[in-house]
Amino acid sequence: MAALIQIWLDWPIWLAAVSMTVFWLSIATALWWFFQRSSLAPFWGGKLGIVGPYFSSVSILFSLSVGFMGADIWQRGERAQQAVLQEASQLQLLNSLADSLAPATQPLAKAVCAYTQAVVQEEWPLMLGHGRTPTSAEAALDSILQAMVTPEFIRQVDGTLRREMLSAFQQIRQSRMNRLQLSGSHSHSGKWVLVIFLGFMTQIAISLVQLDTPRGQAITLTVFSIAMSVTLILLAGMDQPFTEPFAVPNTPIAELARCP
Repeated sequence: MAALIQIWLDWPIWLAAVSMTVFWLSIATALWWFFQRSSLAPFWGGKLGIVGPYFSSVSILFSLSVGFMGADIWQRGERAQQAVLQEASQLQLLNSLADSLAPATQPLAKAVCAYTQAVVQEEWPLMLGHGRTPTSAEAALDSILQAMVTPEFIRQVDGTLRREMLSAFQQIRQSRMNRLQLSGSHSHSGKWVLVIFLGFMTQIAISLVQLDTPRGQAITLTVFSIAMSVTLILLAGMDQPFTEPFAVPNTPIAELARCP
């Protein structure tokens, strides 16, 4: 089950939307046939003593699980946005310091430029949905550090300022690691299993409280299934914060990549 969910989350959003809608409407149709037209329909049509308010507890559990999962996915998006902004701000800091200290820091400015261009042109397209990174981006990041430990740089740059620049480099590396980790992972599959299970149980609960009204049962099952499909599709679309249609943009870093 978990493996199937991971495969589904990796699909393009349009394919995930179609498959999710067909899946839940198919289950709704099967449940309606089971309770209204199957050989067991007379049994279910008897007086079972089921009251609607009692079975609403299942839908409440479903709503709570969706709410908690939505909050977790929202936090992932916020973390992704924060990682990009922090990476860009620290790169901007290094770039500004390099410009103010030229020509001693000219190699540093070139290294920052090379890294931002590698991220935008090579790393960003590759990491979308995969969390992978080209060796060129890693090498460009290492070149920033190498530019700050050369004898000439150490000799001409004040020790306090040098420590601040090294601290900025460490934050760049950490923000990049966070960005790559979020781009290549999903929310825990157990949360998706729970939501799907409770959604199915809610469909059963709706069916049981509408046994004596076949048309009403069909309508309520259809409405709930469509609402659930749209909800899960939106959650799946936001689960990976760097993929469309809710992707975190690379604009802050792309602006820094416009260097000579």
